[in-house]
Amino acid sequence: MNLIKANSIEWTERQSPKGKYQGAFLAIGRAMKAEENKHPFEILILRIPPGKRPWPYHCHASQWEFYYILDGAGEMRLEGQTVAIGADDAMMCSPREAHQLHNSGDRDLVVQIIADNPPADYCQYPDSGKWAADGKVFRMAETDYFDGEE
Repeated sequence: MNLIKANSIEWTERQSPKGKYQGAFLAIGRAMKAEENKHPFEILILRIPPGKRPWPYHCHASQWEFYYILDGAGEMRLEGQTVAIGADDAMMCSPREAHQLHNSGDRDLVVQIIADNPPADYCQYPDSGKWAADGKVFRMAETDYFDGEE
């Protein structure tokens, strides 16, 4: 068994260079060495300040994410709709389902996130046409299709 005291983990603050995206998180899975110990999931507690989004609208290629709202109010942007969320709401985002959290309330939005931690994953950012893999973000360019025949 791997036991930790979650209140012993320090909050990690994150903000995009221009301040558009902001949040803080407790990386519980990381503290439990989830990747090193081959745990099948990652666990975060995410705190989003009023008026902020923690990351761009995105979707994962293979990762499932479960969200449980612990405190506050906000919105979950999904494909084709935006849904109001608040304390005790739960949502599941499947792979290839674009999503984004937004704190539209007047106090911190606190969310527990459990992801299935697949061995390989990449993200697509539909609003900007960017992709990310292994911590690197890039733009896809149109290329000729290569089918193996020359």
